[in-house]
Amino acid sequence: MNSPEKDKAFFEASLQELEPYLLSRELYWPSSIHTTDFTQLTLGALLLVRARLKGWKSPGLTESAKQVDAVRLKWRSAWEAKARREVRARSELWKNYLGEVRSSLAESARKYPYEARLRVMLSLLLAELREPPSETLTILDAKLRRSWQPGPFVWDPALEWVFPLESFWFLYGMLGTQE
Repeated sequence: MNSPEKDKAFFEASLQELEPYLLSRELYWPSSIHTTDFTQLTLGALLLVRARLKGWKSPGLTESAKQVDAVRLKWRSAWEAKARREVRARSELWKNYLGEVRSSLAESARKYPYEARLRVMLSLLLAELREPPSETLTILDAKLRRSWQPGPFVWDPALEWVFPLESFWFLYGMLGTQE
């Protein structure tokens, strides 16, 4: 998991690149700041890092978040187009990870806290689009539930209040029984 300091540096660097990124054709935009889990700017990465910073009660976040909101409002159609593209891309990555579960449950379970960020980004992106999960995501969630054992929050406990069980059930447990 990242540190609040690395996330804040990534978030602030991303703010500087957000408008050119939105107006580009690129889905993955090079970032000058790398975190443990992100080397490129995407809306999903930006939204996840913002949520983590909120959980860590990072100073200065409110002003930076307002800047993101202003860019989103100014370039709403570009924002939504990028979010839709990223939902498709992240869904495919999540599908590939869940496909590995069947062949290597122990290894997949070990990587789960890291890989769960894909599913979190999908939730955050879909909330931006005000759309329900796609049929594909519903199928993938059903597949995950077949190997799921409810349990404690898988990330830093300081983040738990930002990712409540009702919306982010997939962060409260681990992979367990084989399908």
